[in-house]
Amino acid sequence: MQPDLSTEMDGNTGLSPVLDQRVRREQYRLLSNHLPVVLPGSLLIAVLLAWGFWNTADHTAILVWLSLLVAVITARLGLASYFSRLPERPEADHLLRNTLLLGSFISGCIWGSAGILFFDPENAYGFALLVIVLGGLVAGSLGSHSYYFPNFPLFAIPEFLPLMGGLLAVENDFYTLIGLMMALFLMLNLFYSKKYADMIERSIRLQFANDALLERLKASNRELHEYSYTDSLTGIGNRRQFDLDFDQTWQVAETTEAPVCLILMDVDHFKEYNDTYGHPQGDEVLKSLALVLLNVCEEQKVRGRPMRIGGEEFALLLKGDLDLAIDIAETIRESVRKMKIDRGEEHRVTASFGVARAQPARGGSRGALLDAADKALYKAKAAGRDRVIADRKSGAGKHG
Repeated sequence: MQPDLSTEMDGNTGLSPVLDQRVRREQYRLLSNHLPVVLPGSLLIAVLLAWGFWNTADHTAILVWLSLLVAVITARLGLASYFSRLPERPEADHLLRNTLLLGSFISGCIWGSAGILFFDPENAYGFALLVIVLGGLVAGSLGSHSYYFPNFPLFAIPEFLPLMGGLLAVENDFYTLIGLMMALFLMLNLFYSKKYADMIERSIRLQFANDALLERLKASNRELHEYSYTDSLTGIGNRRQFDLDFDQTWQVAETTEAPVCLILMDVDHFKEYNDTYGHPQGDEVLKSLALVLLNVCEEQKVRGRPMRIGGEEFALLLKGDLDLAIDIAETIRESVRKMKIDRGEEHRVTASFGVARAQPARGGSRGALLDAADKALYKAKAAGRDRVIADRKSGAGKHG
């Protein structure tokens, strides 16, 4: 599991060692991922170089040199594939780093040995070929070998030094000049390699930092959404969430031509209960009611979620026919009566329910559905409370 980057930011020190480790791991990964492209290309160049010297150099030396390079390239590709399958951990990162650096150094030494094996001051053609190939390798590897700076010097320096030394050792002003120019060329490449590596590292750090900030922003948005759409007391949806669900449910019902039912629940005599036992006890009752609603919805596999839309008023949207909604309301009513409270049997909590149905695809309206359920709830209160009243359009009826 990756660490949370949002906890790794430090206003004084920048980024923590944990993030430093992840940056290094990304640099090693970039180096390793380029090997399957870079190494076969270098092998092709080696074959062409061997072909170019086949008629002027010792065949055994050429074959040994080429075989060593093939063996090293094969080993580096195999190790890169192996490390790509390992889980991320510090030990594997350390081993991958050492493997990459050692592979670059050995490859640089083998390429550098070409400057000893094939350099002949009397062979202008061979000299030009060596300078072009070795110089081209240094320049060409600048990008792919500079994701982690130590990698490029470990390849370029041993690759260039033998030929440079050979040129400077020849008592010839032309070769001395070429040797000095190669030294300058190498230093410029080392300089730009460091600049490139620093740029890559800053880019990786910035990307990780941006990812961390994005995760923090998403977390903040989730918290804000939860705060805005969740009732802080009961933990269920609030009126804002109810309005949002109402809109979404209605739009779906218009497409599917399904009916929508609304159950409104109001706690009986809740003001008197609060005045008698205090608001803290009243809050506990509301929490228990929310739990009852959630449990009934889960047991009945209701495709809807209860909301607290007022002080002691709750709502539940359903898709389905009116009789199903009435049955669910009755189940909730009975569960509320059985709810355990601290004030004894004589102070048992009850609730009244209003149920209504609408057909969005047939011209029904959200306002009419809400008004019908509210009127049914009012009738349940007027009829003695602790009951379910449903609006059946042709007239309100009592169920149960």
